[in-house]
Amino acid sequence: MVIYKGRIMEIAETEELFAYPLHPYTKTLISAIPIPDPIIEKEKKLFVYSPSMHDYSVEKPSLVDIGNGHMVFGSPSEIEKYKQIRYAE
Repeated sequence: MVIYKGRIMEIAETEELFAYPLHPYTKTLISAIPIPDPIIEKEKKLFVYSPSMHDYSVEKPSLVDIGNGHMVFGSPSEIEKYKQIRYAE
């Protein structure tokens, strides 16, 4: 489970969450995990989460099960994007 300021952003089994981090905050947390190789660590890309990247003024967000026991918080249009990413294979 990934929580941001007391709100659940994403829920999934460990393998599912690390293989398919969908919410931007989850991606930020995973990108912050240190890699024990200094060369790779120096060149890895860090993601930065900002709540301002979401516009919930029109579409209200909710926690939605997108399948495989994977739940993500987002607006209906964000959930559709997350589903496309998750099931792109």
